[in-house]
Amino acid sequence: MPGRELRALAALLLISSGVIRQVSSRYVSRMPPEEELNTAQVQQLLEGWDAAAGGWPALGRQLEELGYQLHVARGETEVYSSLDAFQRDLLQHSGAYTSWPEGQAVDLWTGTALMVGIQSGPYTIISIGRPDVPELFGRQRPPLEAMLVALLVIGVAAIAVIAALSMVSTHFQVHHIMRPVNALAEAARRVEAGDYSRPVGYDGRDEFTAVCAAFEQMQRHLLEEREKNAAYERARTDLVAGISHDLRTPLTSVKGYLKGLRDGVANTPEKREQYLGIAYRKACDMDVLLQKLFYFSRLETGSLPLLLERADLGRFVRDFVRDAAGELEQRGGRFVLRGSPAPHPVRMDAEQMVRVLNNLTDNAVRYAGAEPLVLTLTVWRDRAWEKLRFADNGRGVPEEQLPHLFEQFWRGDQSRSGKNGEGSGLGLYIVQYILEAHGGTVTAWNDGGLVFELALPCEEESGHA
Repeated sequence: MPGRELRALAALLLISSGVIRQVSSRYVSRMPPEEELNTAQVQQLLEGWDAAAGGWPALGRQLEELGYQLHVARGETEVYSSLDAFQRDLLQHSGAYTSWPEGQAVDLWTGTALMVGIQSGPYTIISIGRPDVPELFGRQRPPLEAMLVALLVIGVAAIAVIAALSMVSTHFQVHHIMRPVNALAEAARRVEAGDYSRPVGYDGRDEFTAVCAAFEQMQRHLLEEREKNAAYERARTDLVAGISHDLRTPLTSVKGYLKGLRDGVANTPEKREQYLGIAYRKACDMDVLLQKLFYFSRLETGSLPLLLERADLGRFVRDFVRDAAGELEQRGGRFVLRGSPAPHPVRMDAEQMVRVLNNLTDNAVRYAGAEPLVLTLTVWRDRAWEKLRFADNGRGVPEEQLPHLFEQFWRGDQSRSGKNGEGSGLGLYIVQYILEAHGGTVTAWNDGGLVFELALPCEEESGHA
């Protein structure tokens, strides 16, 4: 990571400054005590040597015993030399190659080594003491070269350390990144295999945490959808089985009464009229069941058309109560109509809204459990909404069942009476579907019975002509 690399660079800079300071301190110029350098002996030896006789190797051996190396040149030509590379470099850069006096040996301190030289005829004789400097890579080196070598070594070490730290850091980063990636890949394989229940299992606190949380949320959503679809599929199966059962009963009755007519069992006009009436009512019951199934299939395929037209909700409800009052009285109930006489303009499909009110009426007749049944319809305006309150005087619905009233195929008592398709779980679902298709809402609660509140956008507020 960047922090580690910065710390490594800072450490290397500190180490480099320490090494450079240490190397520099080893080259600080200082004159060692003369007696330790045998300067006087070397001067006497060089002044007393017969240059014309030569014998330079012998002179070199004597100087070596005193801690010096020998260099002899004639003009620009080297005659003899026992200098090492470092001493040669000192001699070359000292500027004292030809500055020695004739016949007299003198010494010269170069900062790292002592030179003693003499000019004897055509020969320049120079002896150089062994410098007291450290060895780098097998030999002594001049200060500049030693500094450059030290910097080179430090640079190579820095590159190596940074490369090593980068590799280690990269390894940890890759491991850190791949852990959630591997967890997501494993979770994706489980989802592909149909297992939505196991979480991703990543507990890190980084950028991948939100991704893993979103993936787990997706898993939960898929699991809920799968369970919901499975429930819907079971409900569809139950619906088809139930409607098939419900159809079998009136169909059997129709066949029985028609067979009685054909076989002459109904041998009087009164009996024939009775048989035909019963067969007709049973056929109507079958038609109701088939209409429900057909209507549901249109909802599922999205092929239910809505012909929205401007209408007055109050007048529409009054017309519905007038038309449906007789049938409700035959079933043991009555309507009570309330509401202001003011206009209640909406845009709606009258045919579909009639289905809504019929479904609510049928639901109250079947489940309210009130004798006599009283259905109170109230229309009023609430700001941008026209609202209809549809309330019965029955026993209501258990509170825990209220959130499920409008679910597809949901049946509160989980039973079927076999009467007119009762218990199919579609009536209130259809109510909600139609209201939402109109841009409205429907809610339900208990208040001395079960209350449904329907809301449609007000035509004047919505800006429609």
